[in-house]
Amino acid sequence: MISLIVPTRNRAYTLRKVLPSYFEQDGLDEIILVIDGGTDETEAVFADIGARYPDVRRRVVRHPDRRGASACRNIGVVEATNDYVLFCDDDEYLEPGYARTCYDLLISQKAGAVSGRRVYMQDGETPEGALERFGNGWNTRPPFSPVLCEIRNTARFEGELSLPFTNAIILTQRSLVMSFGFDTHYARGNGYREESDYQMNLYVNGYPILMSNNVHSIHLPISEVRSGGQRVKKFERVYWMIYYNNYFFDKYYDRYCSRMKLKTPKLAAKVIFGLFAVYREFFMPYVKKTRARFAGA
Repeated sequence: MISLIVPTRNRAYTLRKVLPSYFEQDGLDEIILVIDGGTDETEAVFADIGARYPDVRRRVVRHPDRRGASACRNIGVVEATNDYVLFCDDDEYLEPGYARTCYDLLISQKAGAVSGRRVYMQDGETPEGALERFGNGWNTRPPFSPVLCEIRNTARFEGELSLPFTNAIILTQRSLVMSFGFDTHYARGNGYREESDYQMNLYVNGYPILMSNNVHSIHLPISEVRSGGQRVKKFERVYWMIYYNNYFFDKYYDRYCSRMKLKTPKLAAKVIFGLFAVYREFFMPYVKKTRARFAGA
């Protein structure tokens, strides 16, 4: 059986929406909420919804002070009673069958971690509508950019892909997290790369990391999510992206390049990523608006 671990802080309003999709997962019999210094009614919401699912054990761990998502994931794994753990964010639905599909793939492929695909809902959209719109993705470029070390979330593919890392909603073995762990250095700012770090650690140590197109997590519209590290201001976001990416590259880049057969020097890759971060935050939104305007003309 599988334990699901959710780091959260003052997100009762999102958990009220997404929790039922966790409790209804096949193969899951334990949900652990790690409350990271929060003060809202999260625990009451968890108890209220969980009472409808008596076959799923509920556990709550509280940090009196904020420690960051990585520390929450680590303590959640310590508290988990199953051999397999599924990490989920507090603002995403899980499609039915997510846990079971990832588990079956993890076992059959002897993988280190497995995820489905992540779909972002638009304003006014239902989860079902978001899945229909997304389909198999629409971006014809490769699903992974080796130099940027970035996933292209909307890339079109079917079946499964082997990647250096995938998104945050992963199923993995509890024993691997106990051995490799999540790096708590990413506790400040937007925590960029905090989920990728654990997976890259597995990857450079020889474990396959897989993403399946057969199941999805469905992120609430950004307008419905009021708090969190990813909502910091643009200048701060660029700063933390570059800061954490440099830290991440310093840890893994040489071994990552060796396994990927990548020849780009680390300093060049850092500079390229920094330019990409500035472009993505300051220029890409205007490029998208311009394209949409011309497309509608």
